[in-house]
Amino acid sequence: MNFEKLSAYVSLSLPFVFVVGLAIAVSQNPWFSFTNNALSDMGSIRNPVNYYFNGFLMVFAILGFIAAVGAFKKGLSYLMPLAMVFLFMVGVFPEEYAPHVPAAVLFYVLAFADMAIVGIKLGRSGTGWGYAWSFLAVFTFALMLYLVKAEVFDGLAVPELIGAATILAWFVYVGILMLRSKP
Repeated sequence: MNFEKLSAYVSLSLPFVFVVGLAIAVSQNPWFSFTNNALSDMGSIRNPVNYYFNGFLMVFAILGFIAAVGAFKKGLSYLMPLAMVFLFMVGVFPEEYAPHVPAAVLFYVLAFADMAIVGIKLGRSGTGWGYAWSFLAVFTFALMLYLVKAEVFDGLAVPELIGAATILAWFVYVGILMLRSKP
C-alpha cells in the first residue's frame, strides 16, 4: 500500500480515534465537565492522570500529521501538517506552560485556514462541496470565537469540540477524495 492510500485510510479513521481517545481520557477524569472545563484541563500538571489526555492528543496529532502529509502530497492540504505539529505541542505542553495557548490557537487557525483555502481550490476546480467547506470553516471558527467571547459556557470544551468535529469531518472528506483519485 502506498503512503497516499495509507494516509487516506488514516484520515477516515480519525473520528473513531478521536472519540475513543477522548472517551478514555474523560473516563479517567470523572470531575471533568464539558460545559465547565477546557479539554486541556484533563492534561493539567495538577492532574495526576494527565497522561491519558496528553498522550491521546500526541498520538492523535501524529496520526493527523500522517493524514495531512498524504493530503498535502495530493494537493488537498497546505497548512494542516503544521496545524498537527501545533496540536502535538498542545499535548507536550500542559496548559500551565507558556507554549500551550499559542499552540492551541495556531492549531485551530491553521486547520480552518487550510480548510478554507483548499475548499476554494476545490470549488474552483468544480469539485462538489468545495465552497461549502470554505464557508463551513469560516463559520465554525466564527462560532467558536462567539461562544468563547460571549462566555456561553463556563469552559472551552464545547467550542473546542465544535471545531474538532468540523476538522474531523474535513479529514473524512479529504480521505474520500484521496481514495477516489487516480494514482
